[in-house]
Amino acid sequence: MPSISILLILVVAATAAATGCIHDCCSNNTHAAGAYVNGTVHMKDSPWTPFDAPMTEGFNLTNGEDWSFEGVSADGQSGMGFTFSRGTVAGHALAQRMFLAVVWPNGTRFIESTFADVSTIQACKYATKGTWYNGTSGMNWTFEATNDYSRTLVKVESATVRGTFTLDAISPAIYPNGLVYPHPRGDNWFAPYLYWVENVPVGVAEANLTIRGTPFILEGIGGRERNWNSFAWAEISTSWDMVRGKVGPYTLMAWRFESKIDGQTYFSSVLMKEKDVIFRTLAQHVSTTEPYGSFNLDNNGTVRLSSDPSAATSLPESKHTGYVLEMVIPATEKRWRFEVDYTKCVYWFAAGSDGRLGGFVGAIKGGLVGGRQYSGRASGTTMEKN
Repeated sequence: MPSISILLILVVAATAAATGCIHDCCSNNTHAAGAYVNGTVHMKDSPWTPFDAPMTEGFNLTNGEDWSFEGVSADGQSGMGFTFSRGTVAGHALAQRMFLAVVWPNGTRFIESTFADVSTIQACKYATKGTWYNGTSGMNWTFEATNDYSRTLVKVESATVRGTFTLDAISPAIYPNGLVYPHPRGDNWFAPYLYWVENVPVGVAEANLTIRGTPFILEGIGGRERNWNSFAWAEISTSWDMVRGKVGPYTLMAWRFESKIDGQTYFSSVLMKEKDVIFRTLAQHVSTTEPYGSFNLDNNGTVRLSSDPSAATSLPESKHTGYVLEMVIPATEKRWRFEVDYTKCVYWFAAGSDGRLGGFVGAIKGGLVGGRQYSGRASGTTMEKN
């Protein structure tokens, strides 16, 4: 196992390579809407690449990358999700898109997609900044994050939304296999044509926004992640369920993804205590020797994901109301069990021709089986097939 000092040297070297910087300097990676290259685009898969770095070497007519954020209030009655996107997204090729959805405690929702002329990732020695800007509308979304992912500040100025969002990490940055960044065996490949890392699996979240003149204030937890795909989400996904949460001393992150490419189901489950990973697996199959987990749909709750009441057309409600997650380490006979119930739908809309995509906030309870049980808050996304 490499020493911490060697790992830090390798991370600094990787950052220098990604930024072009050897000393205290910054580099810019800028893409304009509509600009593209012909042919296949390489997707970065090195475990040493900083998580906020651009992960595609340009854009063709199919690939894209996202920086995604979530937040849930301490009472579970309001929530939000937003994404900085480059490339092909939601039927728009070569786009520079900002997506935002929120739900207030009274159930009122707001959802908006806006498009920038240009996006820039500025990588510096200690921090990385992203800017999505539209010179005509004046839209200007930015995120600025420390390179250890401990602190993220988002600022937004547009015709409809103004304000800030902050995220202070309480769990470590991880790869899908649950190893903590940086790690030589960290693997950011998750499923065919899909790469994923968690910059902040769980953090303390605060939002102070004004949306069309109405305040939106959130204090609770949240998280953020990166995805980069060779093809649009609708082309590679059949269904998925993803959840993050904080419950007592634990934080967790889990994703079950069914691939449209090979028909297989891919799975990741990570449990953390303080900033230590205490459980990680990619396995759903029961084993007598290796850690494994399960991620099952539940229908014992009272809230289903549904279309905004103001929508012109209503979609069928979600087929489930939450989840039951289990994590097992046979060698130590430890088993954790957590139940998640939706408390509010953040968004619910059609995804391609054969699915629905939703964002939720929820309540979570559980802990070590036979030990003390806790309650907390969760958020996540789901894609259902028709």
